[in-house]
Amino acid sequence: MARIMEQEGGVQLANLDYVFNPRSIAFVGATENPAKWGFIVFNNLLIGGYEGRIYPVNPGRESILGHRCFASVSAIPDEVDLAVFTIPAREIPSVIEECVDKGVKAALVISAGFKELGEEGAALERQMVEKARAGGIVLVGPNGQGIACPKCKLFPWMPMMYPAAGRIALVSQSGNILNMMVEELYGYGFGVSKVISSGNEADARIEDYLAYLADDADTDVIIAYMEGARDARRFFEQARALTARKPIVILKGGRSQSGVAAAKSHTGAMAVSGDIFEAACRQAGLVRAGTIEEAACLAAAFVNRQLPSGRRVGIITGGGGLGVLASDICAEDGLEVVALSEETLAEIGKSMPDRWVPGNPVDLVAGLDMTIIPRVMEIMRDSGEVDALLFIFVAPTRASGLGPPHIERGLDLGQAWDTVYYHMMAKLAELHAPMSARGVPLYVVSTLKEPDQDGETALPEGTDLAVFDTVEMGCKAISAMVAYREMTGRA
Repeated sequence: MARIMEQEGGVQLANLDYVFNPRSIAFVGATENPAKWGFIVFNNLLIGGYEGRIYPVNPGRESILGHRCFASVSAIPDEVDLAVFTIPAREIPSVIEECVDKGVKAALVISAGFKELGEEGAALERQMVEKARAGGIVLVGPNGQGIACPKCKLFPWMPMMYPAAGRIALVSQSGNILNMMVEELYGYGFGVSKVISSGNEADARIEDYLAYLADDADTDVIIAYMEGARDARRFFEQARALTARKPIVILKGGRSQSGVAAAKSHTGAMAVSGDIFEAACRQAGLVRAGTIEEAACLAAAFVNRQLPSGRRVGIITGGGGLGVLASDICAEDGLEVVALSEETLAEIGKSMPDRWVPGNPVDLVAGLDMTIIPRVMEIMRDSGEVDALLFIFVAPTRASGLGPPHIERGLDLGQAWDTVYYHMMAKLAELHAPMSARGVPLYVVSTLKEPDQDGETALPEGTDLAVFDTVEMGCKAISAMVAYREMTGRA
């Protein structure tokens, strides 16, 4: 059901559902010239598997890629929900008028050449928006790279990638950063629910997309990259209301003076100073990320994982040095590596070798008995002494190019460690949901990389266990979720 959101000036953004789930699409500027956006985006729409009606619009062609072509939007005989634009900016306002007469609900303007070029482009952008608003059309862009909704097999965008459906939504004022975030999430094994390249945000703004996604049943977590906001007060007021319902991870561009200047030339955004933005984010309950990698890491951490009820962390590791490093990072991030009680340590000791030194972190002293690990986790979980559990799964490094030079003299243990990886990841996946259900979420850091098994994965299908590449990312994930709980009061 369409959400109605009030925007400055009283315009209603009631038609965003038609952007992500259109029954029919008019593609204005479709072409068979592979060097043009009109081909790249149109081709992605086709090969992505979209099952609705598609109407390419190009007055110079009778058909494009097997689809009957129309000279204009008004010449299309059926209803149109969404119009996609890749034509020159100066031509768009007049075609928007056609869309209004046709009853089009939404417009996705990928074309550039608007306010990012200066006052002349800004005037053209205002004209386009005025016509769209007057006709009740919600407008996405311009100067973006499109949108995606994998659940609907909808990929009218520039990048040649087609992520699976998932529980994380992304909205970004930068197309390239958006692409990199999608790839980072894929590295965690996660797909996406909705993806929006918001561009200049001439009509719908980042806060409007956040409000829409907060009501989206397919979205559990939101990542947003922003360079600035035209109305910062409105943005943070909206965000404060939304973060109580869903975590929003924010990556901010334009934190430095040179970044502010770059943001203005990129999307025409007016950036907010870094210190003010940081303080406002804390008040609004937004989760701050400093890099693309960190934004993806934190979003992945929130999926299907209970929030830690406090700052007490239990650590299990197969190597003492990593336990020391994890303890330091936890302390720097405001977490507490608690001293476990004698009773808990004695219970753990029943499963450990004689050389084990009791304490937290629990050092497995390089033990290879994989049956011990689940038992130790369960003891720590049920102790009532920790609020989160960090497991660091170490193994012999097998970096590409550093393999054995004389394999004929012995055995290559690579395949054996592949088996260990699959066995351990499957077991951790089993423990993930019960740990969260008991209020002690599990965070896994693995130094083992996923074996190349023709697309197979060690984690069972449907598992939402994020495996972090580094101790730093695992600790940051815990810290961010604790801070989010404290900022919002959510359980």
